[in-house]
Amino acid sequence: MNNLFSEDQISMIFQNIPKYMYIKISLINKLKSGELVEGDKLSTEKELCENYGCSRLTVRKALDELMQEGYIYKIQGRGTYVKNRIPQKQNLQGISSCSLLIRSQNMTPSKTILHKEIVPSSAFIAEKFGIPENSPVLEYERVYYADGTPVIYSKSYFNASLLPHIEQYDLQDTSIISLIKEKYNLEIVCLNRELRAVISDEHSSKLLNLPEKFPLLQVIDLKGGKFQDQEIPIEYYTFLYVTERIRYSP
Repeated sequence: MNNLFSEDQISMIFQNIPKYMYIKISLINKLKSGELVEGDKLSTEKELCENYGCSRLTVRKALDELMQEGYIYKIQGRGTYVKNRIPQKQNLQGISSCSLLIRSQNMTPSKTILHKEIVPSSAFIAEKFGIPENSPVLEYERVYYADGTPVIYSKSYFNASLLPHIEQYDLQDTSIISLIKEKYNLEIVCLNRELRAVISDEHSSKLLNLPEKFPLLQVIDLKGGKFQDQEIPIEYYTFLYVTERIRYSP
């Protein structure tokens, strides 16, 4: 599902999100496709305004976020350039939960928990957490609804060795991040977040009540928790947003 999309396809996928986010994703797409590489100079703010049909304020917001996330850098009087990206950390306070996101758009949230179980970690998840393969992790899969319509599919893995007995908590009416902060007294940060334009497969199409190969916004994130002044990865997740039904807000 990691297809690269044309500008027209990106425009269709992100027509329901703010314009600055569309510009940001469009530029990231150019970086990932190799159209823009390390050291390249970006178009000027004026040129970007003309290309995307928007104000300088909108362009600057997109560029500011790209700079904060380590994609670009500015040289005073010379312009903006692509850099060798180093993932930037984000404070979780700036990240809305799915339920809060849905409420913010004047809809009533609900969710269905599809799966919640301690399982042996795959080699991929073990590498993300820096733990031995087959170590215990909590696999947590759910669908979020807005006014009864499915809008977000999510699958997460949590490092169970750092969150003892987490599988025993009832998560139906509780945010798992709020639970971790309250029960385990952890300060949580985003260690690396990626946004991608993807298409639904058979599984996600069925869960989100969509035709197959439907355009979606994919958000992949690695979260960390502070243990004794050290930040250790505790969650790896993938979210799929139906942007025709709900606006994504980072």
